[in-house]
Amino acid sequence: MIKRSNKIFFSNRDVYYFTLVLLAMSLPLSIFTTTLAEIILVLNWIVEGNFSQKIAILKYRKSVLPVFLIYLIHLIGMIHSSDLSYGFHDLKIKLPTLILPLVICTSASLNEKEIRNLFILFSLAVFGSTLISGSIYFNLTNREILDYREISIFISHIRLALMVDLALFSLLYLVFTGNREIRLIWQLQWPSVIIIAWFIVFLVILKSITGLTILICVAFILGWKYSGRIRDIAPRFIIRIFIITIPLLIATYVSHAIEKYFRTDNLNFEELDQTTKQGNPYYHDVQNRLTENGHFVYLYICEKELREEWNKISTLSYDGRDRKGQTLKFTLFRYLTSKNLRKDAEGLNNLSRADIKAIENGLTNYIFLHKFSIYARIYEIIWELDSFSRGDDPSGHSVAQRIIYLKAAWEIISQHPVFGVGTGDLKSAYDAYYENSGNMISEEWRFRAHNQFVTFIITFGLTGFLLILAGFLIPVFLEKKWGDYYFLSFILICFMSFLNEDTLETQTGVSFFMFFYSEIIKLFSRWQICTDPVKSS
Repeated sequence: MIKRSNKIFFSNRDVYYFTLVLLAMSLPLSIFTTTLAEIILVLNWIVEGNFSQKIAILKYRKSVLPVFLIYLIHLIGMIHSSDLSYGFHDLKIKLPTLILPLVICTSASLNEKEIRNLFILFSLAVFGSTLISGSIYFNLTNREILDYREISIFISHIRLALMVDLALFSLLYLVFTGNREIRLIWQLQWPSVIIIAWFIVFLVILKSITGLTILICVAFILGWKYSGRIRDIAPRFIIRIFIITIPLLIATYVSHAIEKYFRTDNLNFEELDQTTKQGNPYYHDVQNRLTENGHFVYLYICEKELREEWNKISTLSYDGRDRKGQTLKFTLFRYLTSKNLRKDAEGLNNLSRADIKAIENGLTNYIFLHKFSIYARIYEIIWELDSFSRGDDPSGHSVAQRIIYLKAAWEIISQHPVFGVGTGDLKSAYDAYYENSGNMISEEWRFRAHNQFVTFIITFGLTGFLLILAGFLIPVFLEKKWGDYYFLSFILICFMSFLNEDTLETQTGVSFFMFFYSEIIKLFSRWQICTDPVKSS
């Protein structure tokens, strides 16, 4: 503590709480201040002292010990690693799995008001981050983007989507449970309702299928669970019917989108026009059945006219690449096809200036210009999978690439099923697979499994994976936290993200998970430092 004129200004407890606030608000806004907050937490914990009491807490509160298995397994994994440089890099990233549980579980607990305020401030920080991203998306800044994912300028758009989900459910809890204790910070519940609505809109803007899927699934589970507490049968029945109806409507919408995608023009390929209006010959590849909006991409192509007309209206060469690095003429083929225009001078002259700019920026279909269309993202996924099934290169197509990543993962696991490849050899194992498999995916897109559970199995084998899973779940069973709203919403969000992302393989992801796991779900929040740890139980 700092003293001046015999007056205490800041206690270690004050520094601890304010640093937790800094960490919570930094997660969606700054990797630098996230790291800074974690360093301050450790330094304050050391300066605070009382190590005998902290050791006693660890001794008597045995439910925290399994959490340290997570980092311990990473340390053990270094033993049979050949790439120590990568291994130490991974250990540095995973440090929050050690320091956050250790510091939080042996520090003074937060009361309910402080925890709720922490939730509110985190949610407001997420709200601020999404507003900045939204301003970029709607061209309110001078920042030019080529991909909707680029609007998340502070952290990965995937991590931001997860934080939006958690903030949304946190505010939803406050809407229904607001009380006098938090009115100084949250005077009205309507602002939280408006922010919740914006979060849903933002996930649509971000076209985050992962974020939206998690939102729907968690809402379904929580809605079903808590509607069971309604005593009156009629309202409980109505709510549950509504809960069941929403997934059915979504499934119907997706099914319709798939059916719409595969509905193609009914053409007689023997009677296709052979020349343009200018008398130039068309090229028709009737074997290639790739489509855009149901129209065949490789019919009615006259490159002579396209090259001449395109080079008149654009600074980007017809034979060059668009701003996404894609072959421009193929982007042009697909875009013209999406509008049911022929790939000739007449078709090109029917494009607007906005269309030309979209093509230059790498957009392959005019539906991608629609800012609030989730159908565009669904269409993109279907197109990727359809293209991949035809044997096309999946490079740059996020969903199709995941098939390659999982195939690579399976091959690596089959060779190292028990103890894995080790902490340091994850990258080299993937590199070796890509080099030896003859896979068509280009080098710049050769990534890992995009599945946290699979990544753990590759790295540590089934043995290490089960121990890490035990480290996550044993404390929850011992502390009986399954019924806690915060825990249930948080763990569902994160574990569902583990199925589709390497959430714990980045500093932001691991800090996000371990911070909320350790503090906000109150797993350790009630553990007080005291002289007799037995009495604290």
